[in-house]
Order: sequence, then structure tokens, then C-alpha cells
Amino acid sequence: MKLQQLIAPFLVVATAVVTAVADDPIPVAHRGMLRHAPENTIPAFASCLSLGMGFELDIRTTKDGRLVVLHDDSLARTTNGAATSVRNVTLDELRKLDAGSWFDPVFAGERVPTLDETLALVRDWKRGPTIIALNVKDVTPDGEEKLVRLVEKYGLLDESFAFDQKDEMSRRLKKLNPRFRIGQNVNRQSIERRLDEGLLDVFLLTAAPTAAEVQRLKQRGIEVLFNFGGDGDARRNPSVWKQVRDAGIDGLLTDFPLECRAVWRESPTPSRGE
Repeated sequence: MKLQQLIAPFLVVATAVVTAVADDPIPVAHRGMLRHAPENTIPAFASCLSLGMGFELDIRTTKDGRLVVLHDDSLARTTNGAATSVRNVTLDELRKLDAGSWFDPVFAGERVPTLDETLALVRDWKRGPTIIALNVKDVTPDGEEKLVRLVEKYGLLDESFAFDQKDEMSRRLKKLNPRFRIGQNVNRQSIERRLDEGLLDVFLLTAAPTAAEVQRLKQRGIEVLFNFGGDGDARRNPSVWKQVRDAGIDGLLTDFPLECRAVWRESPTPSRGE
């Protein structure tokens, strides 16, 4: 099935959804539009881009050193492969697996994408500014160089950042290209320490920030996201969505990007609603 057919339901509502106020944060969809398409696949990402959103993805390495987009180390949950590590299969072997049927038969035949394919999609499909959060799960030293070169190749140094890797890897990535951006989950107690270290370009705050906290981070040149990912009821809270939007964050990592943007659109901040 063609990509356009797979994401048709999202394109129907695209015009309404992308009319968000320009200074609203960018929703960053956790593993793509994971509640509507198989996570970490091209349809899950293309629908985000068509709707003017960003997304988070997970990077792992195959046996033959290729960077692919897959959350689990094991192939069992999101493909029809065996319960073995992605590190034990080559890219050719991985590409023979079905990464869509587990979610819904309409996605039968969907494949695990490479990072190269995914970043090419971002370049070609993005609608204005976006945020691409690269969750580094398992990347070798050789893969670190490939990661930086791919982000450079597709012109996404300003719109992407790597996170979840150890600080040692972050420093190596920075050495490969000082413009390559580094992010990390940061709790309120660690804000000052992380600022003093000077390593991070992006803070994924794990507690809802105040306007004063956001302003201070931005004054230091930090991009500010709130990590509100997860599928529990507590993560689907319109009051929190509005609170962090009004605090001035740049982006919100969420499993509910459509619902979140609808709340922002229907409840503008006082300064914009008058």
C-alpha cells in the first residue's frame, strides 16, 4: 500500500490541525503517531510531518553496522521476527520482517526504516519548523560518525538533537561537529548542574516548568522541551498542556499530539485570545 493511502486519515484533518498559533510549542510525537500507526515507522512519522509536528525516534544498530529506527532491542514486539536482538541480524535480514501487521492489518508489509530514510523523509515532508528528537539506544563508535554525517547530509542540525546517550558519547558527537545538538532529560534538581556543565543544547524537562525557569533557560541559549511522554491518564492532562504552553516551552514530547494541539488551538493564551 502506498504511503499516501496509509496516512490519508491524517491528511483529511491536516488543514484544521496545522492552523496552530505560530508561537505555540511544537508537539513532538513519541515514536511518531504511535496511537494511530505502528510506532517508529515511516507512516507514523510522515503523518506527524504532514500535520506540522515533530517526532521522537529510537536509534539502534544492526549486525552489519547500519543505523535503524527501532525502540526495543528485541525484534519480537514490533515485528514478526524472533525474540532476538537487532544486533544479531543484518539490515537485509531485518528488512524482510513485517513491522506493521502487529498494529493493524492495513499496515501489513511495513518495514523497519533506516535512519537515512527517516531523515530524508523529514527533509522532504516537513511543514515549516520542526523538532526531531533522536533517542540514541545503541550506537557504536562508528555509528556515532554515521549519525552526525546523516544529520548533516539532510540539513537538520538546527532541527534535531540526540539524547539519552552517555555524556562521553555526547562529547564525541560534539567533537565530530560542534553544531550537532545534544539534549538530555533534566529534572528540576539538576537544572543548575547541567547549565554549569555547558554540554546540553536542549533540556527535556521532566517536571512542568514555570515561566521563570523557561525564560532563564532560553536566556542561556537552551531549547526547552517538556517530556510528557507516556500513555497513562496522567499524561493526557489538558491543564498541564496549557500550563506548559503558557510557560513558553519550545516543544512538548507526548503520546497525544493531536489532542494536545486541539487544546492549544481551542484555548489560546490570554495575550493571543483577545
